[in-house]
Formats: sequence, structure tokens, C-alpha cells
Amino acid sequence: MAQPIIQRTFAAGELAPVLHARADAAKYASGLKTCRNFIVRREGGVSNRGGLRFIDPAKTNAAGTRLVRYVGSTSADSALLELGDGYLRVFHEGAAVEVTGVPAWSGGTTYIPGDLVLYGGVHYYCFNGHLNHAPPNALYWHALTGTLYEIPTPYSPTDGMPDWNQSGNVIVFTHPALPPYELVFEELERWVLREVATAPGITAPTNLTGTRNAPGGLTTIYKVTAAAADSYEESEPSATVAIYSHDTLTMASQNWIDWTAVAGAAEYHIYADRYNNGTFGYLGTSTGKVSFRDGGQTPDLTMTPPMARTPFATAGSYPRHSAQYQQRRYYANTNDAPDALWGSRIGFPSNFGLSSPLQDDDAVAFRLAGNNHHPVLHMIALKLGLVLLTEGGEWTMTGGAGVGSPITPSSVSADQETYVGAASGVRPCVIGEEIVYVQARGSVMRSVKFHLESQGLAGLDLSIWSSHLLERKTMVAVDYQQVPHSVVWALRSDGVLLGMTYVPEQDVAGWHRHDTQNGTIEDICVVPEDDEDALYCLVARVIDGSTVRYIERLERRDIRAASYNADSFFVDSGLSYTGAPADLFGGLEHLEGECVAILADGQVLSDGDVDGEAGTWAVVTAGEVLLPDEYSDVHIGLPVTAEVETLDLDVAGVDVRAKQKRVASLTLLVEKSGGQFKAGLDDSHVVEFEPHSWDGTAPYTGAQEIGINAEWNSHGRVLIQQTVPLPLTILGIIPNVDAGGV
Repeated sequence: MAQPIIQRTFAAGELAPVLHARADAAKYASGLKTCRNFIVRREGGVSNRGGLRFIDPAKTNAAGTRLVRYVGSTSADSALLELGDGYLRVFHEGAAVEVTGVPAWSGGTTYIPGDLVLYGGVHYYCFNGHLNHAPPNALYWHALTGTLYEIPTPYSPTDGMPDWNQSGNVIVFTHPALPPYELVFEELERWVLREVATAPGITAPTNLTGTRNAPGGLTTIYKVTAAAADSYEESEPSATVAIYSHDTLTMASQNWIDWTAVAGAAEYHIYADRYNNGTFGYLGTSTGKVSFRDGGQTPDLTMTPPMARTPFATAGSYPRHSAQYQQRRYYANTNDAPDALWGSRIGFPSNFGLSSPLQDDDAVAFRLAGNNHHPVLHMIALKLGLVLLTEGGEWTMTGGAGVGSPITPSSVSADQETYVGAASGVRPCVIGEEIVYVQARGSVMRSVKFHLESQGLAGLDLSIWSSHLLERKTMVAVDYQQVPHSVVWALRSDGVLLGMTYVPEQDVAGWHRHDTQNGTIEDICVVPEDDEDALYCLVARVIDGSTVRYIERLERRDIRAASYNADSFFVDSGLSYTGAPADLFGGLEHLEGECVAILADGQVLSDGDVDGEAGTWAVVTAGEVLLPDEYSDVHIGLPVTAEVETLDLDVAGVDVRAKQKRVASLTLLVEKSGGQFKAGLDDSHVVEFEPHSWDGTAPYTGAQEIGINAEWNSHGRVLIQQTVPLPLTILGIIPNVDAGGV
């Protein structure tokens, strides 16, 4: 008599074949042989993934375009950036940003970078400030394509795309062949890209003059700096002015110093050298005046004028990476010094000045000294310190007084914590106080975090249970989607998208893999939007015989009974329509010649099988598809095949593995599902589920039983497929098993 054996969770995801005999391991009971285009839910069930919604074609079909995110102060300001060959485009909440209300060019207007004008029917972006240079002068203007917002950049896939790091409303781009740049967000239709200036942001005073108090035998030399009104950043010192042959200074008999006012200055700091030794000490401050009266006070030689530095001014000195930590901006890894780091003055991210003697808020610079050469590949700011990932190991940089201690020029400690190493070019992601990153050589995903017991970093191999997904492959991009299902997405070198549902406090690290018809994924990026984190993909597809590149967004899978038809988006490179009943749908030029899957008012009209019945009418022609009737909620796109396959029936300590087995029927515990799927022993022996009349209308939640006409075999596995654009969430699988002799 058949016995039901329930699998209640799939939290371990797809397990590697080398582990298929490990029934002694707890993960075996919650693992799968195959988890393709299904997402492991953080609660333990699996759901077929939402479709990839078509957003827009990339500007160019050339390879090498990359996706970057900007995280705004609110999700309403967050954006996706398309960084391509010499350009940057902006996307917001699933649509390309377009310019509106652009004024006509005027010869009497002084234009600054970021300004937009309309001239000769073309929109232009100003990247070089000027007066009276009409477009299309390429020294000042960049032409937009139509109304799509775009700015020029110096980056090209030929030379490799830059690394990036965001702090506040500024994204810093770094590249070994170019000086660092800042991309400043002002509003969605105004971004400014500017080269980072590592000198103070306020200019030094000029035109110093001095008047002596009275004739005598003394000499005093003066310098003056300006302090900015908004930040009190101090300028470089002015040129010197010397007052020779003056008498002894007193409050009643003073030297007078005067200079020209500096725009934006709140006050001025005066320094003096009374001893003719070349060292200037702080003498006093002038507030609201452009003069100073020296009454003979003793200069403070522990406070000297700042010495500006420009460490990234020449080829060979351009950094590859940047990070923000303890109010300093750090740069690392130049061609001349790959294992070096530079930190700005505290509070001034582009000021790398020093004082003599050194002050705690001065810029810092140092090199990693380890057993091997350690070019810095990634920098991540955590509470415990600035974590540095190199190919040879993981380091923690602090001020030398323990976890989180302040870093100063005279107090810097960089300790190597582990010797695992990280892969270059794959950005780590931070989950809480834990770093998830790709190990050196690219085929292992690891986590590392602070452990109280060891007072240092310790980590885990997160991919060991699913190592087959990365065998002879590498990961080329990683990002983290916290909401809705806490998934670390990893892009494989062959264009397959891997997901790892990761809830460390529940010991959940379940892997799943995702492919898309006629396409490979070339980059991924997660952007916080409204009530979810949206995963965007750059997809290279072969459409109508040509390779094209599209930006597509993984649709949120949120099936609500009241809006079931609108929520059921399970097609790739797809579009939707909601409105008055219609039968002719256009705007599908991006799928020209493809047989598409179609869900209309909750009914599957086409599964996208070109060899099936729909192949005679569901092929996009001239960008259109004509449906057999009129519908109000329609989703059209490439079909997605999703499947889960269970592991061999096995229980540690019993002999069920050695017995012949037959699964005559199968019960699925489903939630908010569409009532159509297939099941069987393998993809050559699947049968379609036919819902019972008493199951009611979709979305259905409950038990659904299907007879699969299985034969005796040694494994007892079952396969569930979803080949139509309908939701399927599986909470448990109950195969009814007959077990025979050996």
C-alpha cells in the first residue's frame, strides 16, 4: 500500500550531486535535485519567479554596458544608471527618465554643467560652463537621443568600466586610467559629473600687504588662510608678506596685515614666522574683516598652515577603488602603489592636506604590509573597522585601539584576519554586519563577519552545498535584494542568474538558478523602490536573428486575490496592458518574430510553444499580436519554464534507498497558485494537472493531487514543471510511495 512521505521545506535549495548520498545531513531533507526558475522563499517554500518586465533597450547593442544604482534619501529619489560607452542614462521606478520643459538656448545665458537646452529640435546637456557657444559645439554640449535624459562620461567598455561607491548624494567613480570623478545628484533630470579636485574647496587669500608698527630691528613673515562659511574647510596658505625692521610689538604698537576678501569665507587664520626659521605658527583669527592687528602674541608652532596635496594628479596615481569611513573618503590601489590607501581629512572628502606637526584630522596614507603582495580589491566600512579585501586575504583597518577606534595619521593599524582572499571586480554586499563576497578565483561565495570569541573576522563557505552550480564557472556580479525574499543574486560567467535565499539567523542558504529564453544576462543591479528592492538585469537576447541588449526588471511576485489577473506576470521581456477590452496589442517590436506566451484575464491563451497551436497566431509581426478575443488584463512576453525536482527518497538509518519505489500519485500543498502545472518522473513523462471543479477559482490555496502513472525505479524522485504564465507556490510535496524489494 502506498505511503505518503512529506517534504515540508525546500530551504536548502538545489544541492550538488556529490551530496545526494548525504541523507544523514539535515539539509538533505530540505533540499532539491533541481530548482530552476523557482525562488526559495525565506519561509521554506518555493515559488516560480516573476517575469522579467521589459523596460527599455540599452542605448547601444555593444557589449560592456554596466548597471549602477543611486540610493536617494527616499526611495522616490533612487535610480538605476545605465553606464555605457561615453554616456550615462537614468531610470526611475521602471522607466527611463525623460526631459520636460527644457528652455531654448540663449546666447545671453551663462551655462553651467548640468544645464539643458533645446536647439534646432534637439535636446542638449551642458558639460562645460560657457557663455554664447551654441549647440552642437562638442566642446560644451552633449546631444540627447529624443527626450531620454543622458549625460556624457569619459568611460568606455574598451578600457573597462569604473568601480563606484556612493556617499550622500555623490557617487564616486574610480578607474586606473582616469582621475576619480564625482557624479552629483541634484534631481532626476539634473546630474553633474566632475573630476575630483583634491585641493581645498576654497581659494587662498591674495594681495597681502603689511604695515610696520615702528622702525626697529625685528622681522616677521606672515601667511593667511581662508575658512569656508559652510564647512570651515581651510584653504591653502597665501603667499607670504614680510614686515622688515619693525619695533617690538605690543597691543599699543601693532603690525597691520591686510588682504583681498575671498568669496565664501567666514573667517581668516593668520600664521607668523618671527624667528626666520621657515616655520609658521598660528597667531590668531580675523572674523568679518580682511585685516589683522599683530600685537606681539607668541605663534603656536603646534598649529601650522595646512599643506595641500594632490595625490591622484598623474597617470599611475589614479585609484581603482573608494570608500567612506569615519568621515573620511578613502582611495586605494593605484598602478604605482596597488597596496596603498589614502584617506582624506576628516569631514572633507576631497581634501588630502597635512599639517606639521601632524594633527589627528589630517589626511592619512599607508600601505599594507603582509606576507604577500596585497593589492586592495574592495573596501567595506563596518562598525568594527574598515574591512579591506585583497586576493591574499581579509584585513581590518582601525585606529589601533581596538574595534571601531578612530584612525589618525599617527595611529593606524591594519591586521590581516584571514587568508582566503577575494575576487577582483565583483562588488561585495553587506547584509547587516556581515559581508558576502566572492572568493578569489571566482567560484565560491563566502561570508565574513566579526566574531566576539576571536575578536576578529571569521567566515563561512556559503556555496559548498551547491558547488555544482559554479563548477568550472565564475561569478561576475553579486547584489543583495533584501525585500521581499532576502536573496543574494549572483551572475554566472555564462549569463545564468543564480540566487541564494539567505537568512543566516535561521540557517537558510538555499540556492536556485534562473535562465531566460533566447537570452543571457550580462549585469545585475538592485535598486530600492517603493516597498521592495527591485532587481534590474541587462539582458543580451537574440531576437529576429540579431543580438540586442535590453534592460529588464524582475517583477515582484505578490499575488493578491483582488488583482490576480494584473499580478500574474510570468513572462520574460514582457509588457502588460490594463484597460478597456482589446484584441490587438502593439509596442512589441523588441520581440519581433518571437512566439510569445500570453495570459489574458487570467486565462492562458499561449504558452509560447512555436510548435504548438499558438505558433500559428502568437508570433509577433510588425510589433503586434492579434488575440482571438478582447481582454482587459493582458501580459505578453517570452515563455518561462520553471521546475523543481526532489532528491532521491532516502532516510538516514533505514534501507529505503536500496529498495525499488513507485510514486503512483503526488499531492502538492500550494498557496495562491493558478491551478495549472505538470508533474511526473522526469520531463519526458509529465502529465498535466487538471483542477477539480470544487477547487474554485484562482488563486488557489490548499492540497492538489495528481496521478503521475509512475513506474518502479530506484530513486523515487518527482518533477514538477510550470510551463504556462501562471503562479505556482509549493509549500510541501507529498509523494504517495510504494516501496518494494531490493
